[in-house]
Amino acid sequence: MVCSCLIREFLGEMISIFLTKAGYETHVFSDPLKALSVLESGQAQPRLLISDFQMPGINGLELIHRCKLILPTLKVIAASANVLDQEIEKYPFRPDRILPKPYTTNSLLAMVNSLFAE
Repeated sequence: MVCSCLIREFLGEMISIFLTKAGYETHVFSDPLKALSVLESGQAQPRLLISDFQMPGINGLELIHRCKLILPTLKVIAASANVLDQEIEKYPFRPDRILPKPYTTNSLLAMVNSLFAE
């Protein structure tokens, strides 16, 4: 099962190790535009995107929107300490789940597992 993580690099690597131990295949991107490029090229067909809200270049909601245009079946978890409902409502594609910061690896894993159980 592929779980593409787009989170700040150090945190992304830690999450990748944790999710890999839980049986998921992960790909970590520190640049949201690079993640989009890989998705557009067809090099990856992830089932899940885990994205931070604040990133360089574009925000997490814009990344989610653009990823969903490419791969409509993509499930999405947005991790944020400050994303507002008003901000989310500006985009036609919304995260499947919002993971409030700070969070634990166990709460992240529970959320990932619940999305794949649907």
